[in-house]
Amino acid sequence: MKFDKRYWILIAAAMFFATIASATTLFMASVQEHFMECNSVSATCFARIGMVPCMLLGILSLLPLMVAIPFVFRQNEKPGLLSVLILGCIVAYTAFDAVNNVAAIMGYDQVYLAAHAVLDTTNNVTGNIAGTGDSLC
Repeated sequence: MKFDKRYWILIAAAMFFATIASATTLFMASVQEHFMECNSVSATCFARIGMVPCMLLGILSLLPLMVAIPFVFRQNEKPGLLSVLILGCIVAYTAFDAVNNVAAIMGYDQVYLAAHAVLDTTNNVTGNIAGTGDSLC
């Protein structure tokens, strides 16, 4: 079974942005008195197993998930449009999450509002699919 090396760029980018997003979320939770996670799926996970284990599980689950996507679509030997599109969406989501948190910490209100609007819409969709409901913010 071959796996095209170009997929690793997308996988590394998603894991990098997810790590930044998780670290900045932990920072905000430690400095804000009434911190609230907007993503209803994440909030449910935080309530059940805790914030740090949930974040580690989320980052570590990206690797097998993103490796499996090209295999599912039988595009593992050569990058295919569908696999790259799905992996690109995962990278974009994690990037928006990281930008949202960093902008909130740095006080860049316009960037925060733009990133938050994208995340809010996406969180509503994922929350309804997972059964945890709309975004909490």
